[in-house]
Amino acid sequence: MFGLDWHSLSEALVAYGSIGLLIVAFAESSFFPIPPDILLIGLSVNRPGLALWYAAITTGGSVIGGLFGYFLGVKAGRPLLSKLVSAKRLQKVEELFARYGGWAVAVAGFTPIPYKIFTVASGIFRIRKRVFVLASLVSRGARFFFEGFLLFAAGARAQEFITKYFELITIGLVLAFTLIYVVLRHTPAVSLGRNLWTTGKTKLENFYSRRLAWLNQNTPLLPAATLVASVCLLVFASLAEELLENELEPFDVAVSQAVAAFHRPALTAVMKSVTVIGSPAVMTGIAVILWLCLTLTRKRSLEALTVVLVLAGAGMTNEVLKNVFHRIRPELAPLVPAPGYSFPSGHAMMSTAFYGFLAYLVFRHSSSPVTRWAFSCLAALLVLAIGFSRVYLGVHYPSDVLAGFAAGGFWLASSILCLELLQPSQNIV
Repeated sequence: MFGLDWHSLSEALVAYGSIGLLIVAFAESSFFPIPPDILLIGLSVNRPGLALWYAAITTGGSVIGGLFGYFLGVKAGRPLLSKLVSAKRLQKVEELFARYGGWAVAVAGFTPIPYKIFTVASGIFRIRKRVFVLASLVSRGARFFFEGFLLFAAGARAQEFITKYFELITIGLVLAFTLIYVVLRHTPAVSLGRNLWTTGKTKLENFYSRRLAWLNQNTPLLPAATLVASVCLLVFASLAEELLENELEPFDVAVSQAVAAFHRPALTAVMKSVTVIGSPAVMTGIAVILWLCLTLTRKRSLEALTVVLVLAGAGMTNEVLKNVFHRIRPELAPLVPAPGYSFPSGHAMMSTAFYGFLAYLVFRHSSSPVTRWAFSCLAALLVLAIGFSRVYLGVHYPSDVLAGFAAGGFWLASSILCLELLQPSQNIV
């Protein structure tokens, strides 16, 4: 499948776990020669139940790495690409982009064609970023989740099938769709589909020109939010991997014992009050009030909806993650009741996403630097206090809270980007 000694190479890379998978997926999209499929398969064979999780990490790392390759193409230009491919192949790549535009990336992302060549070429030929990101997300997601689903369903039995036949299947699917189109392109059904595609494409381009112009502006928001999301995903993947390898216990025990030394009746009362502020009930109440204010008084229905989705999405994602990792809560007697699994902390994850998003809304609408930074610092201190309270009260391990911060940060950054896509802000600098 890959022209490499799969067994020896996968054994060497699997030791690095989720972090190695994320790094390899990122690097392969811009300069690294080893495909992330090798590590995805190796990790998933060891833990089939996490195959879809590994597919998600690979997809995220690959798309972000693709953006880095795009940046390299913009900055370095043809000299860089000429070092990666021959002049003859470079001419073919240019012809593909001339004919299909950014959607040539989708073919490379799904098939054995070196994806990094097309990410760098996309920057050289100035393919629109939104088309590039969408094509990368669809094609890389389809490829890695296809592999992940096979490994999730069949485990080690799927390994030989994927290594021998997967590339042939991807090429076959692309050729089959192409052949079907060539044969049927003059039929009424295909003509109707082509007209619908042209109409839809025009409407999407009009939408892009109105809503997504900020992607082509010199704004720090896109790289900053992407960096935050990437770091948070990296931290969460590292903690998840260490949890699966049973390597978190020394850290958790040491920190928990240090925190327990501060137990005092007065401090316990304070921590119980702080942890309530991070409870789903309190945040839901705040979200409802804010939703009413934004909808009825400020006429900001999209922001109001996003507030609800940030909180609800963080809560649902947390439940999914808890049921994936199945970590039992600390065995010591907790100072407050806490049902369910432990990793990651729901209070830490939801408060990071929710109160962080409130701070973003203040940044979005306030022109006062003092108000912006005062509210942001207050939100950060509140989130940290909520996380500390969960460890102090004995209902979470410290690593649960750190994972909650990381997962909440990822959800927060993703939510901000989605809102900016639909309704770009004017005040954020």
